[in-house]
Amino acid sequence: MLEFNENTRNAQKLAVFYARKLENQLLIDFMSSSRDVTTQEEAITVINGFWDMTDLAIEDNSHDKTIEGVSDIEFWMHKLFNKVYGYMLKNGFEEQWQQLSDER
Repeated sequence: MLEFNENTRNAQKLAVFYARKLENQLLIDFMSSSRDVTTQEEAITVINGFWDMTDLAIEDNSHDKTIEGVSDIEFWMHKLFNKVYGYMLKNGFEEQWQQLSDER
């Protein structure tokens, strides 16, 4: 599962907030650390969801919004990027990550 600790809790707060905003249950569960990604289809859903979340975060950050008590959105989304990217590589979904990221 995607693991967070006290030092990365703000990244998870943002992740769950944006996943809920996108109304994507798989993404919510993954970002909440309550389920793993086990198939290529799930990986594609989560990766696309991550990039959709990033678009929302960029918009909020440009308006200096505070989300779930987190004000440095860009910093924490970068941390989240590293976590999600690392998870996909570790779990055999590098090809899906590269393909979908290149399409952005």
